[in-house]
Amino acid sequence: MDLERVLNATSVAIVGASRNETKRGYQAIKTLLEQKFEGRIYPVNPKEKQVLGFKCYPRVSDIEDSVDLALITTPAKTVPSIIKDCGKKGVKGAVIIAGGFRELGAEGKRLEQEMLEVARKYNVRLIGPNTSGIMNLKNNLNLVGIPDVPKGDIALVSQSGNMALALITEASIKSQKGFSYYVGVGNEADVKFHEYLEFFGEDPDTKAILMYVEGMSEGRKFLQQAYRTTLQKPIILLKSGRSAAGKASAGSHTGSLAGMSEVAHTAFERAGIIVIDNPDELFPAAECLSSLPCIRNNSVGILADGGGHATIAADILTDLGVRIPQLSAKTQARLKEILPFTATVKNPVDVAGGADADPSVFAECARIMFKDHEIGG
Repeated sequence: MDLERVLNATSVAIVGASRNETKRGYQAIKTLLEQKFEGRIYPVNPKEKQVLGFKCYPRVSDIEDSVDLALITTPAKTVPSIIKDCGKKGVKGAVIIAGGFRELGAEGKRLEQEMLEVARKYNVRLIGPNTSGIMNLKNNLNLVGIPDVPKGDIALVSQSGNMALALITEASIKSQKGFSYYVGVGNEADVKFHEYLEFFGEDPDTKAILMYVEGMSEGRKFLQQAYRTTLQKPIILLKSGRSAAGKASAGSHTGSLAGMSEVAHTAFERAGIIVIDNPDELFPAAECLSSLPCIRNNSVGILADGGGHATIAADILTDLGVRIPQLSAKTQARLKEILPFTATVKNPVDVAGGADADPSVFAECARIMFKDHEIGG
């Protein structure tokens, strides 16, 4: 798809490059160097000759080589003319950091529309504006500035840079899992949520898609794509902006149309999305689901060492509409061969201390249960 050379860019122009260490145009190049980006870096600023050892170009169109992606760090009013210059150069995409577009009202909305019209004329895909940036952890393309992000197989798509930072920090401290990509969606002026779903759904290195959403502009297309994507890999989503105050907050910093009725919640679930209400559960859910194979059917085997936890699991899964089928006579017989007579082997299976002396017995019970044709996972 047309996001391939944007999210997998191997050459990037930093528009607004600077020798001032406090500027994003300096920090972006420094981060790319420190994180060992595998592609080419081209600083762009007509007032500079060199930045961090790289030749600085007056315009993107002055760069001799091809350029996949531009990171635009200059003020909002400069963006339309820069997009036009990128388009003439054949740049495939631009990440627009600046705010000051539709989230600020009528004048900002007009500027955003002007920018979008130029981008469409020259076939430049836009991420943002008002975005924290993007990261491709596979080739170390880090246009956000967060150092040492843990690498893994979870794609993170967020409308809040602070939420992304919290999730990345949680992964760094508490988990062995990490991320394949991060995209700060921002105002969603051009590239929409459903397009990210399609891209990450097809990416072989992404096993789960983790999303924080405040509002989206094309909900129907999102649901249609989500239905297709969840047949291949899980989508875990937290949707904010349900209350009046939350809607106002979301609109003030992303320009999004927020809202989350029970109808929308149900629609997400029918599309196969795992909807999370508590932020503390967001990363653990993605961590778990990215580590497990897809369940074969809606029937689950419960294996526990103690009746209490098995009973609680059975109650919760039953409330969620999951079947807890009785194991076949053959499966029960095999379990009885390795467990004490006090064990329960119908489903839930309670090993009743049978793995205390040898924990591998617990794993062998799981293997036996997986071979039962009634058990999907």
